[in-house]
Amino acid sequence: MEHDERSAILKEADDLYARGNLEEALERYRRVLAEDETVAWAHSRTGAILAQLGDLDAAEVHLRRAIELDPKLPQAYSNLGNLDYSRGAYEAALEKYKKAVELDPDNPTFYENLHAAYKRLGKVYEAVEAIKKAQRLKRSQFRQEAGQDMANMSGSLKRRLGCLPTGVLLALAVLGLAICL
Repeated sequence: MEHDERSAILKEADDLYARGNLEEALERYRRVLAEDETVAWAHSRTGAILAQLGDLDAAEVHLRRAIELDPKLPQAYSNLGNLDYSRGAYEAALEKYKKAVELDPDNPTFYENLHAAYKRLGKVYEAVEAIKKAQRLKRSQFRQEAGQDMANMSGSLKRRLGCLPTGVLLALAVLGLAICL
């Protein structure tokens, strides 16, 4: 399998996974792994899907292999932590979640996972701090996305309306957004 073909299959698998088509996504990830078993991302996603389908032992094998292949893959640590959490091993889960946060400190989901583990362990202060961080990150991401949407909207309006001044375009964009709400 050529690199471009593998990339296309991985993208298709990721899209299927995002839409919740787990079996179809799993088939694509397994196809990639059949050709090249060193693709950490495919192992990580295969493990995540197998966990969701209830095959925790097979999921663990794939997640550990993903980490072995790419020790900087935060999703694999997070998903392995989810396995530990589901088995009641909250301390072990906490360590995996901490590693995921260390590798990707801007992912609010990892802080939500930390919150859950801290809460189960009775570490209230740490749980509260983790959920506050998750909420701050989500607000920040929302603001960034909203800003990008406004910029896109402004550019689109400018193209459609021609030579109106930017201030007028932004005012129209704000009014349009307010009306849509």
